[in-house]
Amino acid sequence: MRSIELAGTELRIDGVPRVLLCASLFPFRVPREQWRDRLAAVARLGYHAVDVYVPWNLHEPEPGQWDFTGQRDIAHFLELARDAGLLVLARPGPYICSEWDGGGLPAWLTLTEGLRVRQHEPRYLAEVDRWYGQIMPILARHQYPDGGAVLLVQVENELDFFDCDDPAEYLDALVRSAHRHGVTVPLVACAGQGDIERAAGGATHAVPAVNLYPDDEATDVEAHAAYFEAALRKQDLPLLVTETNRLHRTLKRLLTSGARLLGPYLQASGWNGEYGTSVNNWGDLLAFMTHDYDFGGVLDPTGAERADAAEARRLAALIDALGPRLAAAVPAGVADDVHGDLAVAPYALDLHGGGQLLSLTNLTDADTTGTVGATAVTVPAATCLLLVRDLPLPGVAGRLVEASAELTGLVERPGRVTARFAGRPDAQLLLRVTGDWSATPEGDVRVEPATGRPDLLRVTGSVGSVVVGTAAGIVTLVVEPAEPPPPPPPTTSREVTTARSSTTDSAPATWRTVARDIEAVPLERLGVHRGAGSYRTVTDLRGVTGLVLRGAADVIDVQVAGTSRGWVANGGTDLWIPFTDIVTDPDTELRVTTRVWGHSNFDDGRLPSLRLGALRGVAGVLAVTDVADLSSGWFLDAGVPPAVGTTPPPRGDIGGWMSGRFPQTLRHRRTLYRPGPAALRAVGCQARLDVAVNGMPRGAITPLAPVLYLGDLHDGDELTIEARRMWGEPVGRLGLLRGHLIDRWEIARQATAELLAGRRDARLGDAELPLTVPAGQARWLHLGTADLVVADEANVIVRFAGEALLATALAGGHHLGRVWIGAPPPGATLRGGRGDLLIVPAAWLRDGLDLLIEATGAEPGRLHRITAGGAVDAREGDRG
Repeated sequence: MRSIELAGTELRIDGVPRVLLCASLFPFRVPREQWRDRLAAVARLGYHAVDVYVPWNLHEPEPGQWDFTGQRDIAHFLELARDAGLLVLARPGPYICSEWDGGGLPAWLTLTEGLRVRQHEPRYLAEVDRWYGQIMPILARHQYPDGGAVLLVQVENELDFFDCDDPAEYLDALVRSAHRHGVTVPLVACAGQGDIERAAGGATHAVPAVNLYPDDEATDVEAHAAYFEAALRKQDLPLLVTETNRLHRTLKRLLTSGARLLGPYLQASGWNGEYGTSVNNWGDLLAFMTHDYDFGGVLDPTGAERADAAEARRLAALIDALGPRLAAAVPAGVADDVHGDLAVAPYALDLHGGGQLLSLTNLTDADTTGTVGATAVTVPAATCLLLVRDLPLPGVAGRLVEASAELTGLVERPGRVTARFAGRPDAQLLLRVTGDWSATPEGDVRVEPATGRPDLLRVTGSVGSVVVGTAAGIVTLVVEPAEPPPPPPPTTSREVTTARSSTTDSAPATWRTVARDIEAVPLERLGVHRGAGSYRTVTDLRGVTGLVLRGAADVIDVQVAGTSRGWVANGGTDLWIPFTDIVTDPDTELRVTTRVWGHSNFDDGRLPSLRLGALRGVAGVLAVTDVADLSSGWFLDAGVPPAVGTTPPPRGDIGGWMSGRFPQTLRHRRTLYRPGPAALRAVGCQARLDVAVNGMPRGAITPLAPVLYLGDLHDGDELTIEARRMWGEPVGRLGLLRGHLIDRWEIARQATAELLAGRRDARLGDAELPLTVPAGQARWLHLGTADLVVADEANVIVRFAGEALLATALAGGHHLGRVWIGAPPPGATLRGGRGDLLIVPAAWLRDGLDLLIEATGAEPGRLHRITAGGAVDAREGDRG
């Protein structure tokens, strides 16, 4: 009977235990025209399955507008996976992470009053059920074994990274919804940082899985995985590693710890089109994900194989050769009888039916040696060898006692066995036979009785085969030649020297007005969920020394009378923009442009924009006309040490009280006498300052958020600050910024539709590179097909050399994504890929490539050079 079971500690397909290699492959990061070829590339690696995230916000870009067509046709992708012979781990969230905009959660969810994402909360669960009502029936129609490839469905993702109040009830609600909408295959829930109970929540009918991201160079990878294998074994469950590192040396090490599913994350790289990029906290606190989404997987973003491909095929071949013996194996722990100069302890799996699989790992950059029984084994630099020993060959009453080469094939029939091994210098195989024998070697293979053991045959050689005949049958041992390295990537490229450029002096892109004469509000409240928003007004800025932009995110550009201050990245805190010039015109145009790089796919309370569901744009603008120094004149009336709280209270500078006790919290207070809207700004503050007005909390000032809008103050209001210092960090100097609110704005949006319209309307003329774009301006640049396509490749790699520019690319009616030329704006870093290239499907270049080139600095931006062609260099980036 065809079925999927997670039975005991085994993953069974049609009743047969299996170990599966599962490569991440995301259809939303690969052009539809290349889905079939990319799936075929995964299959050529020998992988058995793909894991497929399905972003909710990709399929419901606006509330109630569902799209499962074209690039979003997930049903077609599942059909292609089935046709390629690949199984599918489907991961529809609702939260997926994946460094995708908002982790897949629609940006408009948190506009609903009281809705709390990723919680057992009725409003959120109702929204999720709408999503499941769309996606789960599609997955159900493509389930295994009913003619489909979907093997498992994952609900949620790494919930142990998130502060969910009631994981069990929340996940149970997701499980019930999935079942209600037709899913019958096993459901899994993965832990991101090892808290299996919290990630799976003890939910009924959701099997816990783990995402393991050990250091590839660590000596305890096996022990780390074995800890989780043992914990799940106690629950009579298999170890399913739904995500892990891409290096096949590490995958081998995890295999010998008993994993039944190995899912190296992003083994098949891709790229982020349109507005799929996210903002998160990788490496630096405000990290912008790049257009290319590439962690150094075995398939680069164009689908080309990298050097690790041969290792992938060897690992897959070993898994297939051992089949159920490996899939039902039991971890045996450290193999104490294997000796040698190995920094990593050899591990063993007791194979079902007898024999063992050993892992010998060398983390150094030089070859080393080990000894398995009577066989010396050379372990090449930076390699893990998986070697069988004492493997029964019941069809011929024999046994493969030892091997210094990896098994890649095993075919057993009564009276005949064929075993294949990966070629390597002087491979040694030790075979036990019964009775008399004869041998017919070919190639450089040699056969001789083992010293002092007439029942053992030692086979030595690099490439070749031997046929051993015995009374019990025939054994054929084949040592195959090593797979040649992949051909070098294409290096042909050409420099683009001519183009057509727009000739207007202002940004030639269309903006669509969404509101007039209203206060500044976050973009999502006006239905703007991606792209950019423009807040424009004409106002009197005489006497204004700067602006406080409330809740500003992600990329901010302030233009006063057409002059840009330069773009800056900001994490949703209140932002101080000082004026360097005096404004004399009573009717001055003020434009604040905010660009949404993406909503956070993590949840990090250190910056407002890194909270899951946080909004973008600005929430208000304070025009500052007066700055008062508030560093002195504070009363100290509570805190540590106990001396504080005396009568009369000490009076002095904020942060000036000296004490030998830490940590310390000191409460300062003072009375304010001038009414009106105001903000507090700290310079040089390294402590945390919790701020309240008349006892009502207004927020906190931190080193990451030095400005805090206080609201409309009144004469006699009491301002209270609790300074929290761990080791005596400086409080810095405080200033009170006062002025008036600018509350009449025209707000416009710019997303894909507006960009396409802007390109149609732009008038182009001949241009040559290099190109200079004045500060605050933009140019359309059109590159012809003949200048870009340099070889018969499915994708064209376009690289830029320049500084202080942002390129937004359109081709064939598609929004390809955005690339920073030079560097991102101050305050942000780039993560997730190289960030210096654009990947363009050749099939989309029939009418050439259009680039909107925007200057990002206070000085002109310069585009020195564009090249087309070449390959994507391998890199090892962040985890997913």
